[in-house]
Amino acid sequence: MSRSESNESLPQRLSDRLARVAPALPYPPLPDIERRVKQRLETEAKRLAGPRLRWVWTGLVALLLLGGLVAVPPVRAALLEFLQLGSIRIFLNEPTPIATPRPVTTTPPATPSPRATPLSSVLDLAGQTTLAEAQASFGFPIRLPAYPAELGQPDRVFVQDFGGPVVILVWLEPDQLEAVKLSLHLLGPDTFAQKLQPRLIETTNVNGQPALWTSGPYLLQFQTGSDSGRLIDGQTLIWTEGAVTYRLETSQPLAEAIRMAESLR
Repeated sequence: MSRSESNESLPQRLSDRLARVAPALPYPPLPDIERRVKQRLETEAKRLAGPRLRWVWTGLVALLLLGGLVAVPPVRAALLEFLQLGSIRIFLNEPTPIATPRPVTTTPPATPSPRATPLSSVLDLAGQTTLAEAQASFGFPIRLPAYPAELGQPDRVFVQDFGGPVVILVWLEPDQLEAVKLSLHLLGPDTFAQKLQPRLIETTNVNGQPALWTSGPYLLQFQTGSDSGRLIDGQTLIWTEGAVTYRLETSQPLAEAIRMAESLR
């Protein structure tokens, strides 16, 4: 046998030798890793299942209790006290005044001043002006309804300051110059008004955006301590466009009010 043949067959001969000797060598058995891992996973799953199930059941019980409470009218009213759209907040219940401690004094209390009577008509508002002057002070474009076509320019224009300018446009009945046909309020972002317990509140849309439809009688108040508010007896459509909140007071049905609101130009 040549030297090269001997070198080439050496690995094969060593492999054959190991194969014959290996069965006689003692070797510890392999651990059952698969069984141990499976047992560990099952133990962990049982340990975690208890707390998780308890949390699930606790959540379900809480939801059921909350659902039962909401079904009770007084609790439902307490959870939902008001709705707000833009600068207008609608109280579903009369707001509870915050009690303030009265100072101890030995002098007789002063005679309380009589409470101002709410205005019954938009024509009783102060601050009558022109449309041009209102546009100059409002800070936002004053757009007018293009529907109905015969509506034209407003007959009365008022500007009032309630933390910011509020513009009120009024159209009168053609044959009754003291009868209001409709009015449109424009409230800027720094103003705030509240309605107290309207008789009806309905959700709707103007130009695809959320809107509210309310029916009187209710009291409309603005953000000021001296304002007594105004009694509203008709229907009002409320919606927002950008930073301006609109209130359209009208005797027309909802569909007509939405058509007027969407015609602003």
